Amino acid sequence: MAKHSKKLLLALAPFFLFAIADWLFPLPTEKLYPPSSTVVLDRDGRMLRAFLAPDQMWRIRVSANEISPSLKTAAIAYEDKYFYWHFGINPFSVTRAAIANLRAGKIVRGGSTLTMQVARMMEPKERTFLNKLKEAFRAAQLEVHYSKEEILTLYFNRAPYGGNIVGVGAAAYFYFNKSAPQLSLGEAALLAAIPNSPNLLRPDFNPAAAQKARDKVLRLLARAGRITPQRCDEARSEALPEKRYALPFMVPHLAAKLSQVYPQTERLETTIDGNIQSLAQTILQTQLRPWRGQGIGNGAVVVIDNQSQSVLALVGSYDFFDEANAGQVNGALAPRSPGSALKPFIYALGLEHGVITPQSLLDDVPVDYAGYQPVNYDEKYHGAVTVEEALIHSLNVPAVNLYARLGEKGIYEFLKEAGISTLPHDKNYYGLSLILGGCEVTLLELTNLYAGLANAGSFRPYRLLQDQPPAEGKRLFSAGTSFILTEMLSKLRRPDLPKVWETSINLPKVAWKTGTSYGHRDAWSLGYTPQYTIGVWVGNFDGRGAPALVGAETAAPILFALFEALAKPSENRWFVQPEIVERRQVCSVSGMPAAEFCVSRKDELFLPGVSPQYPCTIHRLVWLDRKTGQRLCAHCRIGRAYVEKIFEHWPPEIATWMKRNGYPIAAIPGHYSRCSKIVSGNGPVIHSPAAGAAYQIRPGVDLKYQKILLDASVSNQTKKIYWFMNRRLIFSGQPTAKVFITPAPGKHTLICMDDEGRASEVELVIN
Repeated sequence: MAKHSKKLLLALAPFFLFAIADWLFPLPTEKLYPPSSTVVLDRDGRMLRAFLAPDQMWRIRVSANEISPSLKTAAIAYEDKYFYWHFGINPFSVTRAAIANLRAGKIVRGGSTLTMQVARMMEPKERTFLNKLKEAFRAAQLEVHYSKEEILTLYFNRAPYGGNIVGVGAAAYFYFNKSAPQLSLGEAALLAAIPNSPNLLRPDFNPAAAQKARDKVLRLLARAGRITPQRCDEARSEALPEKRYALPFMVPHLAAKLSQVYPQTERLETTIDGNIQSLAQTILQTQLRPWRGQGIGNGAVVVIDNQSQSVLALVGSYDFFDEANAGQVNGALAPRSPGSALKPFIYALGLEHGVITPQSLLDDVPVDYAGYQPVNYDEKYHGAVTVEEALIHSLNVPAVNLYARLGEKGIYEFLKEAGISTLPHDKNYYGLSLILGGCEVTLLELTNLYAGLANAGSFRPYRLLQDQPPAEGKRLFSAGTSFILTEMLSKLRRPDLPKVWETSINLPKVAWKTGTSYGHRDAWSLGYTPQYTIGVWVGNFDGRGAPALVGAETAAPILFALFEALAKPSENRWFVQPEIVERRQVCSVSGMPAAEFCVSRKDELFLPGVSPQYPCTIHRLVWLDRKTGQRLCAHCRIGRAYVEKIFEHWPPEIATWMKRNGYPIAAIPGHYSRCSKIVSGNGPVIHSPAAGAAYQIRPGVDLKYQKILLDASVSNQTKKIYWFMNRRLIFSGQPTAKVFITPAPGKHTLICMDDEGRASEVELVIN
């Protein structure tokens, strides 16, 4: 019994000794995984761009299932045919190598297994007998701690392939312009041979030696019965690569950004669609090329999938390598002035809060907000315009007026809530000019903002990486508001749009908007369909303006070319009208729900229970005295003969502007002069001087050059107005007359009264 126990102890002794050595000299596993190249992939796993590892080596790590079976079979047949049978060291191979080396007096043959090669690559050392023993020990450790498949994967990720190419992941791209799983038999045979002598067998340097080594591997496979003679001949007939291919270089701007945000990350699986990315880059360059001679150097494009909020394409510039135009700047992330591109959202807020409907009238007359006087792009005014007209024609004054009217429910609060990150200051810093582009946004965030409209008013962050789960949407507009706004934005006939787009019968239906920043520095065009939201920016990264930088002329053609290229007949659908949206008839003149005296009517979309319900106040029935022609009120018409007539009663600001600019507007007769009743209603609207304003007399300047304008608006039933200063009459005459006063120091009270006794008052301080 003792004799058997001693034999058992002797038999187990090597294992105990190995276990102790393994504990004392643990495997340096961190050396098995040197820093890898960062590889940026598209949504289908295709490489978009790769970056050198920190040690300037190309290492594109592959997993076990990404290594082609042909490569595994070829490497094992060529390097270590007993790989699956030994424990890291092949005694027969080592013995044969030792005998051959002793006979030659030098090292002419190696007996290393694939596992021993992994150990040597893990800890490179000079080739000595002692180091060979250490290598054998490490190989045994590898066999204990890793499976055969894991060791094979380590080998293929560490094997040298010439120059700074390490591993089959990088070698497959550099030599064959494909990923490791796509290797053919001939290509796999070549990659199985190269690590044996990496620099000698490089096909781009020594094609004859490379072909000889490849064919040797193929013959070994054929003799071992791994492949048929026919497959062997077919693989030998494959042409060898004559050069190193350049790695893919798509989405360079996004790839660079992601590699900075996620340093030392091996694989960045983006949401980018490689095909759409290439399409967007090509269309941008094709459409922008003719403009480059007119001082326009760059552009950027973003395409978002509305369903998943995934960024499908991000083109940062016209040409990444164009140093003269700063091509390496990422135009999709560069903050720029959006011009009119934010206007749709102020109208959406107006719809959402029940302030307007598409046919509501907005004032488009000169206005002064404590010194800020917005003007339209063409410096013209139109009196009163519908919301739809104001949006389609991108008028500035109505948008500013609506912003002021909404107060705390305005665009600043909305942009913050919707995730715009480029508003570092408080609301007062931007003022009312915010809605006209008095801020900065990025193309990526602005495009994502429009995607919120496509998603029925649900706003959520965009996605750039596949492992980034879709965020839950933040409901900022109702589905009804988004649908009504979308219908307004989908009117393709725009006065600022080239005729080729107006008449194109193949053009997909798109809801869209343009923007042009102050000084013609930025041109924008953004649009969406149920499938995609696309944003386009055109300009110069140094901020230079150019007369041709107009959204409808330079950015819009790029937008529509992309939509047309992406359109599929099977996806040719439009947004479904929500149940909360209905149609109604409104007055063609006022845009308000049609009343009894409205002669002409038209349809509009509205939100029941939200949209304004007040009937038309423009058309009014007036009683006129048959004898005098004067207007009678309910009191003074008793006992008098009168006729009924319908008049248009315009608000003061619009009525006065129309009169001053020669628009035909019927005057409503004055109230019956013998009636003792005071007429109800608001007094004149005083525009100048502004309430609470303080005027400073400039010393040394003649007072006749410092006169102050008195300006007020009245309705079209007012024939005459009176100005009083400190209770003293200083003017009486037509409402359209321009009145000026010479400033005198002190505090003054100004009163403006109409011919029916209604008055408004303002205090004037002159220092």
